[in-house]
Amino acid sequence: MTARIFFAALLGALVTQPELAAQEPESPQDTTFDLGALLGDDERGGLTISSGKTYNRVEGLPIFFGPTYKSPVRSAELSIAVLGIIRTAHKMHWDAENLGHRVTVDLRRGTRRGIAFGASAFDLVEKIEPWQLDEPDGGLAAFFLKRDYFDHFGRHGGRLYASAFRGEQSSVTARYGHERWSSRRQRDVFSLFRGDDSWRTNPVVNDGVVHVTDLSLHLDTRNSELNPLAGWFVSANYEHGSGEFRTEGTTIGPTLPDGRAELDYGRIFLDLRRYNRISPKRQLNARLVLGGWLHGDPLPYQRRFSVGGIGTLPGFDFRRVGIGTDVGQCSGESGFPEARPAECERVALAQVEYRHELKSELFDVFNRNGIRVRGAEFRVKPSVVAFADAGRGWLIGSRQGALRYPSGSFPGFDTFRTDVGLGLDLGIAGLYVAKAVSESKEPANFFVRIRNRF
Repeated sequence: MTARIFFAALLGALVTQPELAAQEPESPQDTTFDLGALLGDDERGGLTISSGKTYNRVEGLPIFFGPTYKSPVRSAELSIAVLGIIRTAHKMHWDAENLGHRVTVDLRRGTRRGIAFGASAFDLVEKIEPWQLDEPDGGLAAFFLKRDYFDHFGRHGGRLYASAFRGEQSSVTARYGHERWSSRRQRDVFSLFRGDDSWRTNPVVNDGVVHVTDLSLHLDTRNSELNPLAGWFVSANYEHGSGEFRTEGTTIGPTLPDGRAELDYGRIFLDLRRYNRISPKRQLNARLVLGGWLHGDPLPYQRRFSVGGIGTLPGFDFRRVGIGTDVGQCSGESGFPEARPAECERVALAQVEYRHELKSELFDVFNRNGIRVRGAEFRVKPSVVAFADAGRGWLIGSRQGALRYPSGSFPGFDTFRTDVGLGLDLGIAGLYVAKAVSESKEPANFFVRIRNRF
C-alpha cells in the first residue's frame, strides 16, 4: 500500500506540480504537489487528494486531503483549502504523530503582476535546511535506500502573509507567525532495501513557542525550472524570531532555572545561481549560498546550518564528522553526538559545473516517439558534467581554533572543504562520482540524482 502511494506521488513530482488551491507563496518550507486525484471537482473547487512531495523517516509519505474552493471577489480571486494530513509512518497507525492539518485562505489580485494576502493554520513536519537537496531525490533515497538526507521538526501554529509579485518570475513576501516548534522522532517507516538497518536518529531541537517575522525575495529569470540553460535564480530571506526555548543538553544561551532560555535572534539566507549557455551544447553554471546568524542571541538548533552530502559537498558523507576539524556541521556542542545535528551558525558554499551535451544517435531509438509519463514527454539527452564545490560552516564568538570566528570575520579559503567530480546526466537521471580534495584520504562517493545538481 505504501509503495503504491509513493510511486504515484513520485510520478506527480517528476511530471507536473500544479498549484494547490489557497497555497501560500512558496517558501523553502511550504511545498505540495497535486496528484491529480480530484473527486467531484468543478470550477469552484472540490475534494482534493495530494502529497507533501516528500518521503522521510519521520512521516513516511504525508497525504493531504480535504475540500478546496475558489471564487472571484470583484477583481480578485479567493482561494480556500481545508486539508487534513495523514502520515504513513508506523503502518499508518492512528495517533497524534500521524495526524496534522493545513488550512489556508488566499486573496490574490492580478495575474501578470499583483498583490496577495493570506492566512494559514498548520500542524506540519518540516525539513531543517530544505535548501540542500531538491525532491524527489531526498524522498527516493529514503524510500529505496533508507537514507534520509534531511532532519525534521514540528511546526504548529498560524501565519499571516502579504506578497507583491510579477508573474512567476519575482515576488516580495512578508510573513508573521505564532508557532510551536517541537522535536520529532524517527519512526517505523517502510524502505524497499536495507530493511534491517536502523534509521538515523532525528536530532532533538530546541522546543519552544516562537514569534516569527520574515521577509523574502524571489527572482527567477531561468528559461526552465527543471533544465535551465540560461538566467538567474535568487532566493533571499531574513528571519527574526523570539520566544522561550528548551535548552537541556545544549549551549544556545543563558539558561533559566526551569531549563529554558529566552532567545531573540536574526537570521539571513541567500541562494544565488547563474546559468550560462556558452555555446549550443555547452553550459557553465555557478551557485553561491551564504547564510547564518545576523544579530541577537544564538540560533536555536532547527535554524542552524551545515554542508556535506550529495546536495552540497558530495565528496563528503552526509552527517559524518570525517577527518580533521568538523567544519561541515560544527558538531560537538549540542550534547547529542549520536544524532549529529547541524550546529553551524554561519555557512558558505560555492558550486560550479561545466556541462557538455553529447551526440545522442545511440539514444534515438528512445527519442523517436518520446518517453511519456502521465502525458508528459521526456527525451534522453546525455551530457557530461564536470563540477567542483567548496564550503564550510563556523560558529560565532571569540576566535578559537578553526571552528569559531568573531562575527565580523570570514574564515580563510584554505580552511574550506573542497571536492571535484564527474558525471553523466541522461536528462532523466544523472550518475556522478565525487572525490574530496581538501581531505585526500576520504574515499570517492558515487551517487545518483534525478534533478540537476542545482
